Amino acid sequence: MLLLKKHLVALVRAGKKRQTIRLWDRPHVRVGQISYTPGLGKLKITGLEELPHLDALTPADAIADGFATLSELLSEIHQSYPVIPPGKRLFRVTFEWPWPPTADPITPETLLPPQSAPPRTSAAKRRPSLARNSAGPGSTPAVTANPPTRLTATAAQRAAVKSWVLSQMEENK
Repeated sequence: MLLLKKHLVALVRAGKKRQTIRLWDRPHVRVGQISYTPGLGKLKITGLEELPHLDALTPADAIADGFATLSELLSEIHQSYPVIPPGKRLFRVTFEWPWPPTADPITPETLLPPQSAPPRTSAAKRRPSLARNSAGPGSTPAVTANPPTRLTATAAQRAAVKSWVLSQMEENK
């Protein structure tokens, strides 16, 4: 599991964040691993590199991490890690999200089957009480009901909708 702060999750969703910098005693992820991140779902770890120190970070790292400048990235790191304990190592973790990648973005609208116009029915079919009873007194007209359509979604679609709903909830806070 790779945890990210809420404001960083928003950067991933916006497509601005493709990596994260971590201080660990040992690697907690491996390249190729599919990791779960709350608020995002699954993402794939595409790179893991140990860096010698914070000075090894570049402006390109800041942009890949979702920040405009290196000083903004370093400020975020210092907020997350106010004191760097001895024995901690610096790692650059790159990832791909969403996983699995989709050609088209999944939204609640894409989960629904295409809607065609409902067949036009007479008032007698919509409301049996209005039907003229040609069979004689005491008989009831035969009304057939259309079976309900069952919607199914893949696990990836359900996860995408769940993460979309969570993002909408976060935006409305």
